[in-house]
Amino acid sequence: MIREIEIRDLVVIERAHIEPVAGLTAITGETGAGKTVVAQALGLLAGGQADARAVRPGAKHALVQATIAVPDGFWQSLDPDDPAQQVRELADDEAEVVVARRVPAEGRARALVDGQVASREGVAAFVGAIVRFSGQHEQRRLVGPAAQMAILDAFAGPDVVALAARVQGLRRALVQLDRQVDEARERRERAQREREALEALVADVDEVAPDVAEEDALLAERARLAHAERLAGAAATAIALLDGDGEGGALTAAGQAMRAIEQAAELDPSLRDILADLAAGEAALQEALIGVRRYADDLGAEPGRLDWVEDRLARYDALSRRYGPGTDAVIARAEEARAALDALATGEAGDDAIAAERDALLGEAIAAAGELRTMREHAAPRLAAAVEAALQDLSMAGATLRVEVTDDDGEVPRDRVSLVMRANPGLPEAPLADAASGGELSRVLLALHAVAAAADPGVAWVFDEVDAGIGGVTAAVVGERLAEMAMGRQVLVITHLPQVAAVADRHYRLVKGTADDGRAITTIESVEGDALVDEICRMLGSAADDAAARGHARELLARRG
Repeated sequence: MIREIEIRDLVVIERAHIEPVAGLTAITGETGAGKTVVAQALGLLAGGQADARAVRPGAKHALVQATIAVPDGFWQSLDPDDPAQQVRELADDEAEVVVARRVPAEGRARALVDGQVASREGVAAFVGAIVRFSGQHEQRRLVGPAAQMAILDAFAGPDVVALAARVQGLRRALVQLDRQVDEARERRERAQREREALEALVADVDEVAPDVAEEDALLAERARLAHAERLAGAAATAIALLDGDGEGGALTAAGQAMRAIEQAAELDPSLRDILADLAAGEAALQEALIGVRRYADDLGAEPGRLDWVEDRLARYDALSRRYGPGTDAVIARAEEARAALDALATGEAGDDAIAAERDALLGEAIAAAGELRTMREHAAPRLAAAVEAALQDLSMAGATLRVEVTDDDGEVPRDRVSLVMRANPGLPEAPLADAASGGELSRVLLALHAVAAAADPGVAWVFDEVDAGIGGVTAAVVGERLAEMAMGRQVLVITHLPQVAAVADRHYRLVKGTADDGRAITTIESVEGDALVDEICRMLGSAADDAAARGHARELLARRG
């Protein structure tokens, strides 16, 4: 339920604070005092379009804020992708949330959750799930098939609402599956057109069997073989200097030096470290000599090796120019080509699997839609009877209502619901929009909402002059129905009827005045006692000191409870 509503600098309202009760709260005021501004403020919280022109002249921004107590189990009842889940993520306390819309005179409007910026869609979804709004504009929406369908489902109960959501989910799943089928078919058709090119690519790559590591080794080998003569000369020079044919080479000299120091070390032990260095040097020279000789032998081991390496690298280069650039890209394209060819080979089997999945899903959707249709058909006459009974008390005793449920010839048939009404005896039946006047539509709207509310007790209701076009005895009945509707739920009604205002559990009055600077300004105040009698007298069209009017006002107020 709504615990508090605060409005600042919106149109003519400078500041208003409303604390609705758990039952019926009435908001009244003279024409032009700003009653519709209250409805506009609540509409902003429900996602209504923000208009900078609604900011009170001289103010920097308008603010509408509501403190809402969250019903038990509310968050768990939401779908995981419901935008209202965004509010839960930002809320400081999941049991009570403060939501707001801030509309600047210049710039972008913002939605807030506990003071944090939030998405308008998230706040609207949250408020819309807890509060139902109904106003004069609702009459236009009421004639639409979607609204009539929603009323029938709400009346039929939560099982029908859940089944309708399931059918809608199955429809979305079918659309998604069809999209996957189309995308797979497009890929296969494209691969089929490119089959020859794909097969040629795979054959070319398989013939060469490229490998990045091999290519790097070949490049290094080619560089070595291309300078074989110079490299062989360098190796021969190194061998001669190291070995010297056994005489005069560096290795021989190192051995001679080591033996000389070895003899001296017997006389002077301090030479042992030098002796160790000479021994290590001689060993290193021997290893170097062995390595250089092996290198020299390898240079001339394979005549024609350079030609083979050049040919192999040329094939790498040809693949790179055609399918690259680079061996990595060539290998990647070959893998993609193999996958495409495999998809072509297994395409029919995949199609069969998807077709089977779709058939199963379609069968499930058709069965669920049929079950939903049956449940709606069973609920339709009960809804019509309930609304007719409500209309009897709203001075439309001769009115009849028929709820038609039809479907289209789609793959998964879609239900259509329409309300067909005879407002007065002797008149032909007609769609609701054509069968009733404005005042009659208001009564039908109230009857439908009262029936729907009985099936949906967990929400608050806000009515904006739903009693338009109603007066006399009917007005008293409307008040009684609203009071009955408020038993066990919160109802706010913006009204001009004293018969409605008098049965409210709490009453707020909007008073239009003039600010010091000459601008029109509206204040809102809670009224009770003599002030409430004065307001009822005003609504009756009488002065506050009219004894008869005051007596009538007290009679109306005595009906409360």
